[in-house]
Amino acid sequence: MNSLATCDEGRLRVATRADIPLLARHHRMMFDEIRETTGLSRDSSVQSALEKEYSEKLSGEIPEGTCVAWVVEDGATVLASGAVSIVRYVPVPHDLQCRVAFLHSIYTEREYRHRNHARSITNEAARFCRERGIRRLYLFASDAGRPLYESAGFTPVPNMMLLLQ
Repeated sequence: MNSLATCDEGRLRVATRADIPLLARHHRMMFDEIRETTGLSRDSSVQSALEKEYSEKLSGEIPEGTCVAWVVEDGATVLASGAVSIVRYVPVPHDLQCRVAFLHSIYTEREYRHRNHARSITNEAARFCRERGIRRLYLFASDAGRPLYESAGFTPVPNMMLLLQ
């Protein structure tokens, strides 16, 4: 296994295909907690479909290298996970290349929070992108995650909008 760094406890490594079920479960749990925090109800059938779709995404993109995920583990226990997806987008004046990355699905098991695991994943994702010349790293931050991302150098982008159809 490719061990990258030691965190406050455990070690950070690149996730493998064998980690996909856990990564998908963490993705689902992240949204479960966001909905719980905001008072929105959870639809278990939607959440199950979300987990399945995310698993399928990772199954195709991890082998292609268009998605790279990391886990923090302590022995056989995974404490946290997160990923970055690399996509082609449009060039802009401050970045003429078309590759951008989205940091997503950062999740830490409740009992292991506030031990810098999410920060380790975030820093590794930023390093990964920087080493590949990817200058734009985007993310959608939950209220709980926003302070971490701001302290890592992320800034809100006021000119971004979204149309859900």
